[in-house]
Amino acid sequence: MTQPFNLLNPSIAEMLKTLEIVFRGFGIDYFLVEAVARDIRLAGGAEFKALRKTKDVDIAILLDGEEQFYAIKDALVATGHFEESAYKAIKLIYKDAIELDLLPFGEIENEERELLLSRHTLLVMDMSGFKEVYPFIETLTVAEGLSLNVCSLEGLVILKLISNDDNPTRTKDITDIEHFIQVYFDLNSNEIYTAYMDVLDLYETSTYEYLPLVSGRIIGRKIKSMLRDSTEMSAYLKTILAKRPVSTWQAMLDGLND
Repeated sequence: MTQPFNLLNPSIAEMLKTLEIVFRGFGIDYFLVEAVARDIRLAGGAEFKALRKTKDVDIAILLDGEEQFYAIKDALVATGHFEESAYKAIKLIYKDAIELDLLPFGEIENEERELLLSRHTLLVMDMSGFKEVYPFIETLTVAEGLSLNVCSLEGLVILKLISNDDNPTRTKDITDIEHFIQVYFDLNSNEIYTAYMDVLDLYETSTYEYLPLVSGRIIGRKIKSMLRDSTEMSAYLKTILAKRPVSTWQAMLDGLND
């Protein structure tokens, strides 16, 4: 896919430039997830763009421990552009306008894949999936003079499947996944014709959902490859997909089982 350019709200791009400088100073790895990553991944054409827009930003950061997290937060506040949220430990507000969620993962997680932050009110979050999608991030040019690590589209599917299973009221995760499936073929047609010709023969071309079924199957295969070393996570996602009897989701499950 052609790398997006100047696709972000200018205020978000400005904030991300500040973040990148601070993260570089700490020598930490990071990647964009959730809505901003979704919008970047769908930037291949006007017809692919997300159905909802956001000014909230979520960024996953690879950390060793809780104190490192607070040191990074303090450094961001020290720039004079960020304020801490009084309600959530992972949240910062940029220039009174943009909400930023920092999502620590890695060694900071406990054995149950949870993030525990003890300062102020205890916060506990399930970070399942972040370690698995991290090796597959890509560096993309997202604005003039700004290149950042972005979660892959298949990685976003993994995180959204887990998020919705953990909290079924997050119907936006379902909406996003189904939109991904609908536009996936056009976004990745060159790769599909090169590497996945066999999938094109698995479904009847006269079927109304032919391209979405092909796309779902390929997404499932890619997720299988991403989770090659995580049989437990693969089994978990199969369980999630099996609970939703929709043809395109079953195609993803078939791809995971191929």
